[in-house]
Amino acid sequence: MIKLRNICLLLILLSLASCDDNANRQTTQRQQAPANSNTVAIQGIDQMKARVAMNPNDFASLSALGDMYFEAGQYIDAFNTYDKAIAVNPNCADCFNDRGLSLFYLGDATSALESFDKAVAISPGYTHAWLSKGYVLVSEGRYREAIAPLNKVKEIDTTGVLALQADKFLAVIEQNTTP
Repeated sequence: MIKLRNICLLLILLSLASCDDNANRQTTQRQQAPANSNTVAIQGIDQMKARVAMNPNDFASLSALGDMYFEAGQYIDAFNTYDKAIAVNPNCADCFNDRGLSLFYLGDATSALESFDKAVAISPGYTHAWLSKGYVLVSEGRYREAIAPLNKVKEIDTTGVLALQADKFLAVIEQNTTP
């Protein structure tokens, strides 16, 4: 189960990072950092916290700060920041998705799934939330429940990166449910 969870975690992080311009920019910055990329991440977080302190209702800064916390593995801070961003913009499907992933990594799969459901209620075509839901369900061993959201990803994103990730999760399901 741990090996499966690690594979699934890697797949979802790769797919989410490849589709998030902010994540791509920050990944490039980390790759170019000559010394300690952790220092660069901390400095970026500190700078974004200062922007949020100047304007606590700056949705873009709150969302970016949540992303920075998430990428740094600071899931409690990410969750709290996404909640603040949602308070400013309650129709942000991306924030609900990222909030859900934070909750999952904090060990609360039930609340994570509720957050993904809110994301797709806001934006039914938001493939990231469908993929995240499928990922969490697969990670929890709830294979039958994972099939529908993963097929939804393939329906919406027929030939894209997320459809390929959904296929990989569906293969994991098949591998773990075939006698």
